[in-house]
Amino acid sequence: MDLSPASRDALSLPAPKRLVVSSLAIALLLNLLPWGGWALRAHPDFLLLVLLYWAAHEVRSIGQGWGFFFGLMMDVANSVLLGQHALTYVVAIFLVQLLRVRILQLTVFEQALHIGVVLLLSLVISVLLNLSLGRDFPGWGLLFAPFFGALLWPLVTWLAKLPMFRRRLGQLVR
Repeated sequence: MDLSPASRDALSLPAPKRLVVSSLAIALLLNLLPWGGWALRAHPDFLLLVLLYWAAHEVRSIGQGWGFFFGLMMDVANSVLLGQHALTYVVAIFLVQLLRVRILQLTVFEQALHIGVVLLLSLVISVLLNLSLGRDFPGWGLLFAPFFGALLWPLVTWLAKLPMFRRRLGQLVR
């Protein structure tokens, strides 16, 4: 019997849709906060982080289409090149889906290292796209964003699993 994380997906209950939608809405609101100064460059992309979590754990529900949709929303909200966030979100979700089985076999802190690399690659794509359009280099402070995103991965994992654990525990007690 194969007990890899990919084979256990068929046995696990899907996350409640309201949990997925509410976590994405909260992450979107965190991205839309009026960040300024140093925090503007260093804050992680909360929406991408939550999308990566759900792309790895709920592969049946969240995919590249959601990344494209939310990427376009972030492009419009930030008044940047239309498709910039969409491209980076789709590439990041593709990488997580590609490495999904490997990521799910690791501990949460080892997962954070992988997610940090994916966040760094999405940042590099975004910066290279802006540089190719003739914009100035935003500075090295931008490299803190993937680092902070990787640090937030255990918190995102814990928060996303907490309501599901309560629901499963409630079903076992009845």
